[in-house]
Amino acid sequence: MVHPSTKNIPSRSSSDTGFVRRLTLTVVSIFVILMAVIGIAWFVMHPHDPSFSVTSLSVSNFTVTDSQITCKYEVRLTVTNPNKKIQLILDDFNVVILYSDVVLSMAEVEPPILLARMSNKSVNVDLVMKNSVKLVQENLVKEWNKEMVNFYVKMVVGVRFEAGIWPSKEKILCVYCEDLDVEFYSPKDTGKLLGIEKNCHIVDAKP
Repeated sequence: MVHPSTKNIPSRSSSDTGFVRRLTLTVVSIFVILMAVIGIAWFVMHPHDPSFSVTSLSVSNFTVTDSQITCKYEVRLTVTNPNKKIQLILDDFNVVILYSDVVLSMAEVEPPILLARMSNKSVNVDLVMKNSVKLVQENLVKEWNKEMVNFYVKMVVGVRFEAGIWPSKEKILCVYCEDLDVEFYSPKDTGKLLGIEKNCHIVDAKP
């Protein structure tokens, strides 16, 4: 009796291997196409970063002693979402007060801020300063005695862009608000921002 040759019959293991390869290729292709579609969608929507401005900066209880300077700050910010189709969520929102590049105080804004499309929101931040750096004391007190002190505000903000069913995008923004002249009145323990609101600028943005 002659048995049929099994030489050209593919084995089960080789068939399974071919199926796995085709399945893997299909999954990878779908993933690449999906990522391309999402990328094109975000490119078309062209999300804009939020804008920031300092509308008010007040200093109270400004006290100078031999060992340190103490005072309280109240910063009022306006954050604007310029996007027509995208809402923003601001999280990990940190605010720092500086004098001559020296950090005087910092605080975190909580809870996260939701900005609807084409909207703005006011944010109040309270900070307390206790500084004992001698050089900072000397220079700051000199300006304070002249009834005008120049401060800076720095912000590091995590921003999430959301648009309907599309996966969100995230960025970390570094924002500077410079030349914030605070004028002190008699008694000189209280000062307020001189002039109108100051626009801030984004100096770095990381995905």
